[in-house]
Amino acid sequence: MRLSHITILLLAAGLPFFFISSIHEAPSPVTQLNSLFHFLFFALFSWSMAHLPALSKHTFTQQAALILATVTILGGGIELIQPYFNRTASWRDLGVNLLGACFALSFLVPKGRNLGSYLYRTAQVTVLTLCLIQFYEPFTNFWDMNLAARQFPVLSDFETSFEARRWSRGMIDSDFSRHGTASLRVRLGTQLYSGTTMIRSFGDWQGYAALALSIHNPGPGPLQMTISIRDRKHDIRGGAYHDRYNREFKLAQGWNELRIPLSDIETAPAGRRLDLSQVTSMAVFAVKMPEPRVIHLDNVRLIP
Repeated sequence: MRLSHITILLLAAGLPFFFISSIHEAPSPVTQLNSLFHFLFFALFSWSMAHLPALSKHTFTQQAALILATVTILGGGIELIQPYFNRTASWRDLGVNLLGACFALSFLVPKGRNLGSYLYRTAQVTVLTLCLIQFYEPFTNFWDMNLAARQFPVLSDFETSFEARRWSRGMIDSDFSRHGTASLRVRLGTQLYSGTTMIRSFGDWQGYAALALSIHNPGPGPLQMTISIRDRKHDIRGGAYHDRYNREFKLAQGWNELRIPLSDIETAPAGRRLDLSQVTSMAVFAVKMPEPRVIHLDNVRLIP
């Protein structure tokens, strides 16, 4: 089979993935690599366009203009119709599409060398730099998600800098810890709700006895904190207060060791059981703080 035929088959096979709703939730390893699919598809598409007989006779500048215009129109059209397929339009994806096209033009289209050595190398370095910027976060998230799977039933011990991304707010503090060498430092403000939320890498909680975590209250007085745990059904049903686990804890000065029976979490929603295999978020927050405070989280784990 000719290379051109293989390319057409690959493009045809890949196109439906722009419209099929993923079975994976947004924080999953699969969705972290979604931008890489956009990049590779449009790099291959652009390379194929450059080799069409109608375009191959044009100068590189003309090829680049036509290819980038086509990618913009096609990619923009794909994003505009995403809502009709229960997906969300993302103009960042359009940018990744164009980056894939620029990669093909800079590295895979032979006529690019006609720009001259300096311009050609400058274009290649620029495109590679943009690729590093674009893919650094999803690839490091992918790495951390695989690390989390190996660490389970430890959910967060904050021994790597990437673990902070499992939470909505907070920074790794290597100078303060309850277990290991680091913890998550979270600043509490004076707004209505202030804290942090674990948003991914939960694993399956079924078969475990309790959720345990360490929270440090620097004092001097007690600190009232709330822990809220939600599952996928809660998110789908609209996020009602009585459809999730909520409990307040009074933290004394210093380190506090919290242990929450999973049976309490499972039976917390009114009229149903929380699905321990589909936990989607765990919020640790304070309400209406009179003044800013700081807490540290550490050693978040499940206990058999």
